[in-house]
Amino acid sequence: MKVYFFLILYVFSSFFSIISSKELEIDKIVAIVNNQIILNSDVNQVLFSFKKEDQKVQIPLKINFLRDKIIEKLIIETLILEEAKKFDIVVTDDQVNNILIKYALKQNITVEQLKKNIVMNNINTSFDYNNYVKNIKKSLKIKIMQNYALNNRIHISEREVDLFLNKLINDKNELKKIDLNCIFLPFIKEKNKILIKNTKRLADHFMKKIKNDSSFNYYYEYFKKNNNIFLSKKIQLQSLKNLKKIFLNKLEIVKKNQILGPILGLKGFYILKVNKIKKNSKENFITEFHIQHCLIRPSVILNNKQAKKDIFYIYNNIKNKKYSFDYAVKKLSHDVYSSNKEGDLGWISTDLFNDGFNKFLRNLKKNEISTPIKSNFGWHIIKLLDVRQVDKNDKIDKDLAYRILLEKKIKKERSNWIRELKKSSYIKIF
Repeated sequence: MKVYFFLILYVFSSFFSIISSKELEIDKIVAIVNNQIILNSDVNQVLFSFKKEDQKVQIPLKINFLRDKIIEKLIIETLILEEAKKFDIVVTDDQVNNILIKYALKQNITVEQLKKNIVMNNINTSFDYNNYVKNIKKSLKIKIMQNYALNNRIHISEREVDLFLNKLINDKNELKKIDLNCIFLPFIKEKNKILIKNTKRLADHFMKKIKNDSSFNYYYEYFKKNNNIFLSKKIQLQSLKNLKKIFLNKLEIVKKNQILGPILGLKGFYILKVNKIKKNSKENFITEFHIQHCLIRPSVILNNKQAKKDIFYIYNNIKNKKYSFDYAVKKLSHDVYSSNKEGDLGWISTDLFNDGFNKFLRNLKKNEISTPIKSNFGWHIIKLLDVRQVDKNDKIDKDLAYRILLEKKIKKERSNWIRELKKSSYIKIF
């Protein structure tokens, strides 16, 4: 009833304004969102901004298409702003000034110059500096409300990140080009389950012989020159993605000269030798260390001198077998996150530490417990579990995987949130 009263009042006042000035055009209502109205002038203002920002913006053949998209945008903004009002979200002048400073810095001008530019660029329109500030406040409110709502809806576990990281790595590996030599045992034309089973037995037997004698190259060349039940075949620089179309089994190709098989294909069984793995970029190997540590971290309460004294006290007790390294990690380490995982930091790359610390790690033997060492994070006692060489181009950071996964979830949850807001609201488009 409140909405209809507002509409009657709006139409009534509009009627008298028409009488007073025949040239004044009615500012039509294009949509109602709960107790709010969206006017034709609101749509035109957004459309004008689009055109102004990019002079190349072309009106689509269906002229209503762009207007419909703008109306949809304004409806969503109205719904979010109503939510912001419920949560008493306020944007301060300082927040607006910070935005203006960032805009000015991007354009290499002062804030005062930015203000003058805004006024000059809109001299022939009703849009002034105050409107500009109102738009910033509105955008900030929408962003704050949206971030608050989505933060409460999105939860990402470490397991999800690990699974997604493995998927990213597998997807990247599928782009590598593989060069293969194949010894091939084809099916006869009229194949059935019994014949396929017998063919597999023969292929298994032959694979065992090749592995025992390390004789793949010998048989490959022999079958290349002589007709036999086995054939030689070369598959040159195919991506793993394409190889999946040839072979029905999963390919675990990891290194050069690897022998795989027998692998079921569309036309028979294959025994494969990896000749070459070509990557999309140049190899850039880095050393990674798998370590456990006990950390004493300097703080406001514990200065560096005392932290050093404490770590050497712990080290001497481990050395004198008063307690174990594992006990020190669990009970005494300041790194609460890793102490819950027996001090395991996983694989750490040389990029994380300085040259002195990396040299120290390289001099450790596997399963050796180090003397105390200082890093940017504090004082450590380290146990080296393993060392490996990794191509930096192949390494996908866990943080990157988290960010990609977060973006996907934000997109999905935002759609769900907007859908829920619409469902619980009164929306009428004219």
